[in-house]
Amino acid sequence: MDYKERKKMYKVGKKWVVATIVSTSVLMGGVVSAHADQVTTNSDNAVVTNTASQPTGSSSDVTSNTSTSPSTITGAVQVQLKQSTNVDTVPSENNQKKLNPSAAQAVNNAHINVNNLTEDQINELNKINFSKSAEKGAKLTFKDLEGIGNAIVKQDPRYTVPYFNAKEINNMPAAYAVDAQTGKMAHLDVWDSWPVQDAVTGYVSNYKGYQLVIAMMGIPNTPYGDNHIYLLYNKYGDNDFSHWRNAGSIFGNKENNVYQEWSGSAIVNNDGSIQLFYTSNDTSDFKLNDQKLATATLHLNVDDNGVSIASVDNNHVIFEGDGYHYQTYQQFAEGKDRKDDDYCLRDPHVVQLTNGDRYLVFEANTGKEDYQSDEQIYNWANYGGDDAFNIKSFFKLLNNKKDRELAGLANGSLGILKLNNNQDNPEVDEVYSPLVSTLMASDEVERPDIVKLGGKYYLFSVTRVSRGSDTELTQKDNATVGDNVAMIGYVADNLMGPYKPLNNSGVVLTASVPANWRTATYSYFAVPVEGHPDQVLITSYMSNKDFASGKGNYATWAPSFLVQINSDNTTMVLARATNQGDWIWDNSSRNDKMLGVLDKNAANSAALPGEWGKPVDWSLINRSAGLGLKPHQGADPSEQPNNKPGTNPGNKPGTNPDNKPGDKPGTNPDNKPGDKPGTNPDNIPGNNPGLNPRETPNEVPGKSKMPGMTSDQKQSENKQLLPQTGNGNGLMALFAGSLLAMFGIATVEKQHN
Repeated sequence: MDYKERKKMYKVGKKWVVATIVSTSVLMGGVVSAHADQVTTNSDNAVVTNTASQPTGSSSDVTSNTSTSPSTITGAVQVQLKQSTNVDTVPSENNQKKLNPSAAQAVNNAHINVNNLTEDQINELNKINFSKSAEKGAKLTFKDLEGIGNAIVKQDPRYTVPYFNAKEINNMPAAYAVDAQTGKMAHLDVWDSWPVQDAVTGYVSNYKGYQLVIAMMGIPNTPYGDNHIYLLYNKYGDNDFSHWRNAGSIFGNKENNVYQEWSGSAIVNNDGSIQLFYTSNDTSDFKLNDQKLATATLHLNVDDNGVSIASVDNNHVIFEGDGYHYQTYQQFAEGKDRKDDDYCLRDPHVVQLTNGDRYLVFEANTGKEDYQSDEQIYNWANYGGDDAFNIKSFFKLLNNKKDRELAGLANGSLGILKLNNNQDNPEVDEVYSPLVSTLMASDEVERPDIVKLGGKYYLFSVTRVSRGSDTELTQKDNATVGDNVAMIGYVADNLMGPYKPLNNSGVVLTASVPANWRTATYSYFAVPVEGHPDQVLITSYMSNKDFASGKGNYATWAPSFLVQINSDNTTMVLARATNQGDWIWDNSSRNDKMLGVLDKNAANSAALPGEWGKPVDWSLINRSAGLGLKPHQGADPSEQPNNKPGTNPGNKPGTNPDNKPGDKPGTNPDNKPGDKPGTNPDNIPGNNPGLNPRETPNEVPGKSKMPGMTSDQKQSENKQLLPQTGNGNGLMALFAGSLLAMFGIATVEKQHN
């Protein structure tokens, strides 16, 4: 066979491979545009560009790579720019003179051959603002967003939310109450919730023998929404979920869907009244969630029979944005793209200092001080990595129209303002620049929560990767886990900052099960644990609202669990679960029966029957696409790494609380982790190089086997890693296609040789 015939056969072989990929993608529900040398996958407007050195699914796709080789960076960039421009992109040997000094330095730092740069690349690099002038507050950068998203993909055991036993999860009895809009008894979803806290310590207040919690609640699937806040109560220290009672809607039973109330916070005033801070949401005149920070004073009747609302006074809006530090609704309404833009001015969290001064920390979007725009992608400070990472990310945004639009709109922030000294009728005294901004990286960081521990201030917030500007990363999270939610955290020596991200990227918690499972959690809220300045109790709601996890599965309170805060600004999830709705950690809190495993046949499975393999309907949850799942397991530094909760025979549900394995020295609440060798920040299992704290030393780092898996089952592990594909035909097609592709390539190679 002559050279032309061999070359023709080789091209046929390549086309055969591409055809296999395309047909497989169609069967699996994806969309693929391909040619013989490049494959681009498009799902939910997200674009993934694969080069020979960076195939989809490789570790380089999911791991931040700041030491990318020069050939990889320039090769990928050249391909991207040729696709996105009509300008001559031929490299030139005079490129060094065309770059400004700052751009030339960045290219040199990234070890990129300057003579391989195209005119387009040079022009774009010269637009970058490399200024390192003092930033106002901390930043959640593009690098941080990647770190958070990749922690979800990797199911890093330090951060993953524990599995919970799905069969033990119940709807909240106190959520059967008089609905604020209809005035009739109804079963309600319950989601964002917060305790009435001690003004200074932040502990859950012992309010005349009761613990008080305020919660967003409403009838599922109500047209135009049913979101109002209710007062719930229980005896202080009572952790029985069924004992919670409902004192009713705070603003009465004649509410409507035009004016609704969202999340906030509450503390006790000096006179014993409750000062409530909440989000007032206005949808009148076709507004799209005009959010405002509001406050009201609650006076309660309290006796042995329970708690009731005596009066609600001084209800008023205190902040609508100032336009400079924080975006106003009018600025948002006049924006160019309301479809993909988020407007956020909500979730006020009150903090009182020891001198009596009160502040509100809240979710917002930045104002004109540092506003949303396409110019933000040219701000080097928004990227957060080294020059190699930044240049790669910069050209990735330039080449992806959707991501570039999202980056230009992204202007989330965690804001702060000071209140005057009128406790029961406060007004704003002073407004400050954001504590944290997320320009170019994310448009939404929700439910800020300040916890003071050991003289430091910890700022927590919740977010979704899908609210960020990297749609490829969202796809990976959804394809691996079936969800993309996370809790982030920062630490500072004083309330006003400067704040530094925990765990380098800010990630503290990541999703561990698909969003449509009964045990899916969100809206995490950290509560300090009295007597333990290195731990917080994480509360949340479970089951996405509007029956996302199935009819009859109302959104309900989740079991709470502990997170260890280490002195080196790292954190670790502990295998300490409580009953549903436990807001106060004490010696009676721990209930291992609530922990689950990722095994659909186990009695304590994290999935209900029928959930395993059920596709996620993202229209019920958020702006996302894709599904999948990878296992993880909750960490317990008191046990050997292979003694995993729910699988260790010595840690079975029903173990005597006074003699349970976790109550060994160095792990119980009176002898907390971090004070013993092997558990302190300098010697925790996860700090051994390459060793996952939930793995035994002979396991491969980064790989976790299915809970309860025996050595004889290891060969079937890969089959169990994707219970959420929901498409057996697609997997069969992928297998068959792979065989055909290999056969075609082998034939071509044989004839070519």
